[in-house]
Amino acid sequence: MLGVVDDIAKEYLKRVRTKDQFISAACPFHKGGQERHPSFWIDRESGAWGCFTCTAKGRSLRQLLKDLEVGNWKIEAEIAEAEKSAKKNFVLIKAKAEKKARADFRGTCVLPDALLGVFDFCPVSLLECGFTEETLMSHEVGFDQRNNRITFPIRDLYGGLIGISGRSTIPGEAPKYLVYSGRRNIEGKESMGELGEWYPDYTNEEVRNHLWGAHTVYDRLFKEGGQLVLVEGYKAKMWVSQCGYDCVAMMGTKMTKMQERIIRRLGVDVFVMTDNNQPGLDAAKQWCQRLAVSSFPVYRVFYPPDQDETAQPDGLSEQELDAALNSSKRAGGRYNAFTKHRLDRNKEKRHTEKFPWRRRT
Repeated sequence: MLGVVDDIAKEYLKRVRTKDQFISAACPFHKGGQERHPSFWIDRESGAWGCFTCTAKGRSLRQLLKDLEVGNWKIEAEIAEAEKSAKKNFVLIKAKAEKKARADFRGTCVLPDALLGVFDFCPVSLLECGFTEETLMSHEVGFDQRNNRITFPIRDLYGGLIGISGRSTIPGEAPKYLVYSGRRNIEGKESMGELGEWYPDYTNEEVRNHLWGAHTVYDRLFKEGGQLVLVEGYKAKMWVSQCGYDCVAMMGTKMTKMQERIIRRLGVDVFVMTDNNQPGLDAAKQWCQRLAVSSFPVYRVFYPPDQDETAQPDGLSEQELDAALNSSKRAGGRYNAFTKHRLDRNKEKRHTEKFPWRRRT
């Protein structure tokens, strides 16, 4: 459009000036045809035009020629050809931009937050378990109606959406927890994953290297210090947070090297509280062994004696959770949490004599 717009402006307008994408000129629609400061403009790429002073405006050069009462079939033919060429170039530019976006997205695991709108439904079953709507909203929990799964968005330390995990609501369905993917490879056959409709190139390989909920506490704990509870799953994390404690979830019983590195870098008191079954007890022992070599205290949290092997953090009352955290034992030592004192970065005691755990304010 550039050449045609420039030719029309030079022929039918006065005091023409060109600057980058726009042309300024004296407005031809002003009464008397005179104005001290040119207020008329034309977009050299789209052909749109208008005046900053009067109400004259239009979306095409054809409309401008019609309003100027100019009839020239050669110019109209040039405009038609220029519009056709501009439309073709626009399609090519858009296609290249989309191709570049797909190339940039490939190999990464960052998803747009708008995707969560697909799962913007409240899982009533969690409300029946004692979770509040505020807790579910703060953790962005939703429901996938297509796959009958409760969705838990997974974010990195910077808050970027890197994955979505779905918990099945159908009894006996396996797997119970599933991290959504763009494509799935089952027995050598590739099929579309849960996110393949929108992002077929999405990969969830890096999700396990992150801690669920860490983006909400990491910056504050790193700067100010404090205490952190480590649990296995999403429900346990939400319940501990709802009871007023800083908590992150491992998203399983295995601790990756990256997860260990993140916890070590925080340098805060760590309280390990897994499920009370055998896999959970084995995981707690392993986590404590790996973290206890650090300079910060690591405590093992034990369940009350009346709890069986099916006990989980989200199955305890708030009073029982308080009691369990306050009776924890330091890993690799014989000191109870309430007898161990330590100064934080602000020269203040992290623990009191009776209650070592300080509620989040």
